[in-house]
Amino acid sequence: MATCILVLKDQETAYELLEKLKSNSTLITNFQVIEPSAKDKVNPKDPPKQLKDGLPKTFKFKDVKLFNPKLSQKERQKKMSLWLMPFGFIAGLTFAGMTNLNTFSKFGINPLGETFTGGLLGMTSGWIGSFFAARSVNTSEDELKSLRKRNEQGLWLVVLETPFEIEVPWQLIKEIEPIEIVNLNVT
Repeated sequence: MATCILVLKDQETAYELLEKLKSNSTLITNFQVIEPSAKDKVNPKDPPKQLKDGLPKTFKFKDVKLFNPKLSQKERQKKMSLWLMPFGFIAGLTFAGMTNLNTFSKFGINPLGETFTGGLLGMTSGWIGSFFAARSVNTSEDELKSLRKRNEQGLWLVVLETPFEIEVPWQLIKEIEPIEIVNLNVT
């Protein structure tokens, strides 16, 4: 997936780019407009009438997953728990069934209950493991510091993603004359 972030001086330029992309039928998977953090420098204007219907909403810098490591970490944890918890349950069932341990027999649990309890403990371990695995992924926040500074200076950001195997429409981007273009390799 090709991802680039455009730094623009105003909101109208973002709308102009969106209009050009729509008129050229360019395939886009994500088009997010991020409003400046500096409230005193923001002067939002009404979008062109022909765009009002299909206009993307504007986001704050901290609400975009690409810029906020905590949001992406939370999403990674949910995805990892979807496969770690069932895997832990099966591993716990298998281990408890193979070893015939009587860990919980003091509490009046029969052998079948012992195996099931082992599965539940394995599933819990998978859930806990998903938290640690999601936190272990390093995010390169250094790359995004300049974008955060630009946003705090009162500039608009546009996150533009195209599907796999489709190049970002560089010609259309150059026509709107962005202040800066940051090309990211995000998977």
